[in-house]
Amino acid sequence: MARKEKAESESYRKFIDEQAKLAYEELVKNQSPKKAFLGAILGVFLGLSLLILFVWNGLVFYWMLFVPAAVIGYLACKFGKIYESKYANMIGVIGLLTNGFAVMTLYNYEAIALSTIPIAFIVTRYFAKLKLTEAQERAIWRKEIGKL
Repeated sequence: MARKEKAESESYRKFIDEQAKLAYEELVKNQSPKKAFLGAILGVFLGLSLLILFVWNGLVFYWMLFVPAAVIGYLACKFGKIYESKYANMIGVIGLLTNGFAVMTLYNYEAIALSTIPIAFIVTRYFAKLKLTEAQERAIWRKEIGKL
């Protein structure tokens, strides 16, 4: 009885290791920082176009400053499928600079608008990073501790 349970737990452990290895290989294969950067640049133009359209039509709300940041992050995620924080931070800086440009040109350095600049980094970074499944998170964790 004890041998059977040990054999089952050993086969289950091998199965988990194999699934983690496959999930990690898939993440690494699909991630493309260059495509994420291109998606972010496309998002800059699309997001700023939307913001300019809103402002010219009289829809001047401060929360709309986050529209370009969200578009930049979303397109970077869809194009590049990035899961590493260092690449998400790179995309976040692009969103931060875009928001700074929008505040300086469209909102004329208003204090409340200026306070949205650091938050734009967080919004862009949140949308830029791929949402991982439990198996993918486990695979990354196992790789970090050296068991993969």
